[in-house]
Amino acid sequence: MPNETSTKKRLSATVYYLLTGLIFGWLGLLATTTALPQWRNGTLSAWSLAVIHELVLGFMLTVAFGVLYQIIPIAFQAPAVPRHVLRWHLPLHLAAVLTMSIGFVATRWFLVGAGGAALLVLTALYLGFIGRSYLRARNRTPVHRGLVVPAAALALVMLLGLLQAFAPQWANAHVVRTHALLGGLAFWGGLVLVFSYKLVPMFVISHGYTVSLRRTAAVFYAGALLWTVAAWMPAGSPARAVVVVAAIVWAVSLALYVRDMIAIVAARKKRRIVRPMYHAFAAMAAMVVGMVGMGAAACFSGSTWAYPAVFLFAFGGFIPLMYAYMQKIVPFLWFEYRFSKRPERKTAPLIDDMVPDRAAQWAMGVYGAGVLAGLACLCGPPDGDWLAAAARASGGLMTLGSIILFFALRHVLTIGGPRPDDEGVNP
Repeated sequence: MPNETSTKKRLSATVYYLLTGLIFGWLGLLATTTALPQWRNGTLSAWSLAVIHELVLGFMLTVAFGVLYQIIPIAFQAPAVPRHVLRWHLPLHLAAVLTMSIGFVATRWFLVGAGGAALLVLTALYLGFIGRSYLRARNRTPVHRGLVVPAAALALVMLLGLLQAFAPQWANAHVVRTHALLGGLAFWGGLVLVFSYKLVPMFVISHGYTVSLRRTAAVFYAGALLWTVAAWMPAGSPARAVVVVAAIVWAVSLALYVRDMIAIVAARKKRRIVRPMYHAFAAMAAMVVGMVGMGAAACFSGSTWAYPAVFLFAFGGFIPLMYAYMQKIVPFLWFEYRFSKRPERKTAPLIDDMVPDRAAQWAMGVYGAGVLAGLACLCGPPDGDWLAAAARASGGLMTLGSIILFFALRHVLTIGGPRPDDEGVNP
């Protein structure tokens, strides 16, 4: 009987999380066609909330769970996460997100709360298994320690979401802003920050660099904390002063982050940078610009620029960053499953050559065109017909790019055919 926790005799569960999350994201990307005009007007309808939560929880969080499934054991020399976690957690997680989305669309807050409560329980169970592996890690690097804050932020975000769903009378502007700030900055921003210090050196093969995740993270979270404190202060000069200080501190943290990433890339000893990493660097640049724009919009009360900045951060930065990393992770895991320690290893294609280059380029290019169309919709002249066309182009192109990438990654799982000693076994 195959070892249930083996990533060699069984295809890693991470692949299932990544590809399923990719499919689930199509719903949210296509739905931005109708959400973009609302965001341009600075409104958040129930439909917009459904789109946001479908993308954030159904796509992005699913992918993040999949990455954690593999990164914790490999990066930190920890025990593998049990295989059975995939079988119950992934379908139940997606069902909980669907329940929330239906609740938002139907404006049935009890359904939103029920789905959110189920999501919280499932996330706690999942992180319990991940945490057991995490606590037994032998390689406790700064990246290992840095995951604590994003995990705590995720718990607070979910609890605040449940408060708003089950007690709408408490969903004032302070609570909503805190929910958004903790989710967008402390969790997603912090998760990207921490993982960058592991994934970028791993994927560009760098050694001997000098960086400080602890320093950059401390400044980054200080800015996020100040911004959250300002959200609870009454409107006026003191609150504005705190927001300005928070934006400055946050900008300093981003400058430190960029400097560290440049130092890591410079230490690759002239090794060739593969194409997915160029996509990753472009996405990281978009994220930084988007975060700077968010800070500037907060300082100058520029709600007109707040939505384009958030859109650039999420759709132009975070999502394509995930797409870029998938082009590295899926081939590596397939190679480990199909070719590692087998005679065919000598004739197997290189990991970086497994994803069809033309398809990947088209995927990222088409998706990028959709992001540009979305920015045009959010920032362009106020013409109804033109804005509607830009919104349709944005949602359609982003979805099409994601679909092309899915089939490119699906092709990777056919290279070499079925593993000989696993024929007839359901992976």
